[in-house]
Amino acid sequence: MDACLFLILAGLLAYEIVIMRGNHFYAVSLIIIVTGILRFLLSFEKSHPSVQMMAVIAALCGLATASRIAFFFLPQVKPIAAVVIICGIVYGGEAGFVTGAVSAFVSNFYFGQGSWTPFQMFALGLIGFFAGILFRERQNRIAVSVYGFCSVVVLYGGIVDLNTVFMMSGGLDAGTAAGVYLSALPFNTAFGISTAAFLFLLYRPVVRRLERISRKYCLIDKDAEK
Repeated sequence: MDACLFLILAGLLAYEIVIMRGNHFYAVSLIIIVTGILRFLLSFEKSHPSVQMMAVIAALCGLATASRIAFFFLPQVKPIAAVVIICGIVYGGEAGFVTGAVSAFVSNFYFGQGSWTPFQMFALGLIGFFAGILFRERQNRIAVSVYGFCSVVVLYGGIVDLNTVFMMSGGLDAGTAAGVYLSALPFNTAFGISTAAFLFLLYRPVVRRLERISRKYCLIDKDAEK
């Protein structure tokens, strides 16, 4: 995923929230999904991904979506970011971006769509993408868990709460921003802690199973992807 593509998507989010006031979030959400999927497909242009590979990514999107909905009674305890991170580590940053964006969009049909949806999609997508970039070699679960905590608190919280700042103040008002980020910090921290805990518990067994599937069906050329 090129840096210029991230800038384009970030600019699209800014246009949607500042100019359109969150009135076209469905269109923006679909653009993010299509862009991520196209970039994902282009990254495998030389390796010719199989139907099985696409099915595994679709299954991970479904798992991430279901994991968020299954814990609806615990608002800040969600495995979704952990699933997205593991996908990014095993199958690469582009796959992580697609899994994060799609799962955020689909699960919000249960939790509710709104101007926050594109921000959640972009944030979860970036978490999965950077996981694939930072962990090109398999890491111990402690390092991955620390990344999970930091990425959720800083990256996810920073991006998603930006929507709230603009919707409340109509711009980047320093006082409003400080109030929003401080009030959201306990919730983002709880989400980060739960993500780290899920990664600590699930990272090794899930990665082993995904790698077994990859070897069995020759889903990915690890040297080309990593």
